[in-house]
Amino acid sequence: MNDEQRRKELAKFLKTHRLRISPQDVGLNYVGPKRRTSGLRREEVAVLSGISLPWYTALEQGRDIRVSEQILESLVRTFKLDRDERLYLYTLANQRPPLLPVLNPGSAAPPSFQIIVDQFTEFPAFFSDQRWNIIAWNRAAPLVIGSFSSGEKYCNNMIWRMFTMTEIRLMFVHWERVAKNLLAQFRTYYARNMEDPWYGEFIGALSEQSAEFREWWTDHDVGCALTGSIEIVHPKVGRLQLEAHEFYRCEDQGTALTVYIPTQKNRW
Repeated sequence: MNDEQRRKELAKFLKTHRLRISPQDVGLNYVGPKRRTSGLRREEVAVLSGISLPWYTALEQGRDIRVSEQILESLVRTFKLDRDERLYLYTLANQRPPLLPVLNPGSAAPPSFQIIVDQFTEFPAFFSDQRWNIIAWNRAAPLVIGSFSSGEKYCNNMIWRMFTMTEIRLMFVHWERVAKNLLAQFRTYYARNMEDPWYGEFIGALSEQSAEFREWWTDHDVGCALTGSIEIVHPKVGRLQLEAHEFYRCEDQGTALTVYIPTQKNRW
């Protein structure tokens, strides 16, 4: 939509949510004649949000004014917007929302994840979380990401496996490129979830185990997704050329489905 349409939609969105909130919902004990407004008045929204009445009125009238992140977050709190509504508000205000921490980090995968990956009978597929833990995988996945038989503390973590498991290191033809790619993605996850103490513990433990991780972690390279193709030499299947494709569940769930598609027909 163009800027004028966007401002009109923002105005409608704000007015709609203002009329949905009652004074009692925000702790205002109104005493007096019956209100003509079913929800909050503009002046009440302005006071609750810490902004001026003329400024808020201009927003509801669709005028061309710049909205700061601080004001948007104030409106989110006043209108009690959920995550999806918050994202929509930022979109209408033509701003990129700051990333929110992932809900329930480290939680177990729902049974439906296993059903999904098992549908990829010919392609290695797995779900991972924002810590890069592999939480569900199909029969073909270990051919690319190694077996899960060690039982060690971080044995299901892809970053840990990439930097500490000899079988994976030898299997990837361009191991350094793949490892740096994964690490760049992991740093993006880390920046989003710094308050999670798991990351500090994990980074410290892996730094003791891997000189490459310790060195490359200080490079501060970042990435948002797996890129390019990978080549592996598997002891049973042989040399394989694969393309990695990632499909993200949603922003606040923090899980991704990764599927490796061979560039030629393979028998797993």
